[in-house]
Amino acid sequence: APHACRFRQHGSHMPRGSLMRVAEHAWCVSPELAFVQEAARSSDRIRLMLLGWEVCGTYCTELTRREAAYDLSPLTSTRRIREFAQRNAALRGSKKALAALRFVADGSASPRETMLALALGLPLKDGGHALGMPAMNHQVKATDRAQIISGRSSFRCDLCWPDAMLDVEYQSREVHANEESRIDDSRRANALASMGWTVVAITNDELDSVSTLAEIAKTLRKHLRLRYRPSFDDHYARQLRLRRALGLPTHP
Repeated sequence: APHACRFRQHGSHMPRGSLMRVAEHAWCVSPELAFVQEAARSSDRIRLMLLGWEVCGTYCTELTRREAAYDLSPLTSTRRIREFAQRNAALRGSKKALAALRFVADGSASPRETMLALALGLPLKDGGHALGMPAMNHQVKATDRAQIISGRSSFRCDLCWPDAMLDVEYQSREVHANEESRIDDSRRANALASMGWTVVAITNDELDSVSTLAEIAKTLRKHLRLRYRPSFDDHYARQLRLRRALGLPTHP
């Protein structure tokens, strides 16, 4: 509706990739430029990261749309945003956009997967568990033996560290509530185990608990062969600040 629009004039040259056609005589700002513009406006690093995960993922929240939705096509990718920002380094917001993209991955399927990935992957100074950013919904081809066990030719891993053959599965109440889903999860985990993979499931309640997620992170850290070197006396307080910024509970 016209009353919902804000009109602005832009007097200088628009960088290549700034606009996309939405109708015969209508154009809108590209997701790449929109992200850079948001980076220029925003002082909230975590919110900017969340926006990056969303525009590069297959879901949307109120950050990009009025109603939540899932199984969408990504609006853009980390590669496209990075290339746009690098190509237009002088553009206000490009530097902040590139900094945020260090902690953004393609392919997240839900806000909770994103929250889990950031809580586990962000550096200690940001309140994360410093496991590094996982690959999201990574495809793993099944061996013949794994196909016999599971009946699948490939597997999609929610949060994945491929080099370490580590798969972290976020088990939401909705998707994993019935007996058929539990049987399928078991066959899938057994099939991946037969290929040498380690599968760790994290439930909704475990993600919501500060202490439980920290214990799971310790197990994952050992598997990834990472050292734990907290140099901050207030690391727990940093964890709580991060969880608030992500929208996660802060109870023990």
